[in-house]
Amino acid sequence: MVKLVEVIKSLSGYQLGEVYINPEHVVAMRQDNRMVSVMKEGLLPEGLNSAQGFTKLYVDRGHAGIDITVVGDIRHIKEKLGINAKTLLKG
Repeated sequence: MVKLVEVIKSLSGYQLGEVYINPEHVVAMRQDNRMVSVMKEGLLPEGLNSAQGFTKLYVDRGHAGIDITVVGDIRHIKEKLGINAKTLLKG
C-alpha cells in the first residue's frame, strides 16, 4: 500500500486527505487538468504550490471501479506507485 494525498470534494468545498492505494489495482492514470483550474480559482486548501499537478487514478474494485484525484503530477505518482519498476514475468 502506498500513501498519497487525495483531493476530496465536499459540500463546503475541497479538502485534502490521506488515501492508501494498492498499486496492483490501479488500471489507468491521467493528468487531471480540471483540478488545476479549480486551484487557480482559489477553491483548494491553502498551502499548495501554484505549479502543483494532479493525477486521476482509476482503481479496480471488482465489478466497478472508483476514480480518485491525488496531488502530484503523473510522473511523480507513477514513481511513487512503482509503476516504472521493471518486473519479471514468470511463465
